[in-house]
Amino acid sequence: MHIEVQHRPAYALAVVKLSAGETVVGEAGAMVSMDSHLRMETKAASKPDQGMMGALFSGLKRLVAGESFFQNRYTAEGRGGEVTFAPTLVGDIETYQLEGKALMLQSSSYLCSGPDVTVDTKWGGAKTFFGGEGLIMLKASGTGPIAFNSFGAIRRVAVDGEFTVDTGHLVAFEDTLKFTVGKFGESWKSFIFGGEGLVCKFRGTGTLFLQTRNPQAFGQLIGPLLPKRQS
Repeated sequence: MHIEVQHRPAYALAVVKLSAGETVVGEAGAMVSMDSHLRMETKAASKPDQGMMGALFSGLKRLVAGESFFQNRYTAEGRGGEVTFAPTLVGDIETYQLEGKALMLQSSSYLCSGPDVTVDTKWGGAKTFFGGEGLIMLKASGTGPIAFNSFGAIRRVAVDGEFTVDTGHLVAFEDTLKFTVGKFGESWKSFIFGGEGLVCKFRGTGTLFLQTRNPQAFGQLIGPLLPKRQS
């Protein structure tokens, strides 16, 4: 399997090229196109070794996290084929090869992955609640490629020590990094009037993926300009 990202960074498209017999798993509703000879199955998101109840529980946890209950599996039978995926938001797509390390994703960033990659919810406690990710984050583990999306372009940052990120610009990070959520600046004056709100303070060695635009701030900007819903 090979994932190629085209049309980046504003309107990125993930082009997945499959050899005969290979499968790619995609988020429900993310497919743009596919070769007609590919076989598509829709299943509740689950780990490879889970039974029916395990798949149901995993699907429900993903639903709470803002992801779809179901995932689609595309298999190239007999000969190779191509599937393309795109996110809902305007922005970039990044790929990552999972091999031993786990990747933490903001909710709604998952796009597609290899069949041996498990995308599960991970309880983060109050720190992720204040970090703007709700009470749930997604954890990608296993072996194989994964593609995830952002709002705006994606910037990779190699951290070795400490690094601070505005919570609205965080897309993903390797689980070798630990973080705490705190106020911006050293004083309450900076926190209230500095315009940054809460930030994630990372420590350790690993890679961060940041998005150049903040979807929450964008929503607050255009929200008042949208026509009111008729009751």
